[in-house]
Amino acid sequence: MTRLAQVRTVTYAVCNTGPLISAFQSGSFDLWRQIFAAIHLSPVCAGELTRHGWADAMQAAAPHLVIVPLTAEEEQAARSIAEQIAQHPDTNDPVVENHLGEAQAIALALRHEYENDILLLDERAARAVAQQQGVRLSGFPGTLLLAVQAGLIAPSDLKQRLEQCRQQGTHYSVRFIQQVYAMAQQK
Repeated sequence: MTRLAQVRTVTYAVCNTGPLISAFQSGSFDLWRQIFAAIHLSPVCAGELTRHGWADAMQAAAPHLVIVPLTAEEEQAARSIAEQIAQHPDTNDPVVENHLGEAQAIALALRHEYENDILLLDERAARAVAQQQGVRLSGFPGTLLLAVQAGLIAPSDLKQRLEQCRQQGTHYSVRFIQQVYAMAQQK
């Protein structure tokens, strides 16, 4: 199945804080509206966005951006997932509480109703833990590649959006941006 066909089988995305900040930084949330029926966000991730100054952007993204409460069992599972992320060799932060956003996003993505959907997650350690759980993953750069494949943006637009994020503090190296741009040009 091609990536474009995969996009068409995805109805929703469950999103962590990082990819959403990148979408807001680069003005790319409207692309997501064209790709996903809705973006689901955990309460911890919503709180992180508010603390980072994105409350107005979240409000403007409604009703397409939906905060989804977790069940008590999912909260417990998220705590365990956060512990796994904190202990992962790729993490730079061993504090469990600092990984609850990613962990809640993974817990939501494990819901049966999201099994054909995608988890948007950029952090390396969290991605590794999610992959161990069998979750379908992408990150913000991957959503831009999907937009290129769907003909929504040109490869040069993808590069410019990633550069905007980097200039605003997102940790995308120049080399990484070049790699993603090269992938977009091959589509």
